[in-house]
Amino acid sequence: MPLHLVPDAPKPAETEKDRIRKRIKALPKPKDMIQCPRCGGREVIETRIGVFETARTWSGGTKVLLCALCFMRGERVVLK
Repeated sequence: MPLHLVPDAPKPAETEKDRIRKRIKALPKPKDMIQCPRCGGREVIETRIGVFETARTWSGGTKVLLCALCFMRGERVVLK
């Protein structure tokens, strides 16, 4: 039985949202500012995973920075 390969689908046309995302990503920013690679947003949520609470203080755990705009859409994009 011969193997039949499916040809690649044509790339979708660039939408208005895609053009806006490209424009936002291209805006000038300070060198050390964090920016989301997916949406271009600069809002960040700091989360901690695996934290212990002892005597009403938190200790341990791993800090992770998430893009706030992607998080609101249900995506989890880790920054740095």
